[in-house]
Amino acid sequence: MEGMLEDNGLKEFVDQEIPKPAALDAHNLVEWNNCVAKVRWIILERVQDHVVSHLNGKETLYAMWKTLTNLYQNSSDQRKLSLKEKL
Repeated sequence: MEGMLEDNGLKEFVDQEIPKPAALDAHNLVEWNNCVAKVRWIILERVQDHVVSHLNGKETLYAMWKTLTNLYQNSSDQRKLSLKEKL
């Protein structure tokens, strides 16, 4: 998923909060909305159904991404030992 975001030039939307452009800047606002929709689609299309409930209600793409990293990039020693045993 991260590679797809990078390939589409959208990785910045999950790395940090990208503020919504002012309504007066119509072109940038349309572009921002399109990028947000595309990133949201990429994320939701690629996660399993039971993970969607964790993402529901997250207001920003950054918050969604942080939730995913917290779910899947657990670096605790206990998790590492558990994975090692499974191997």
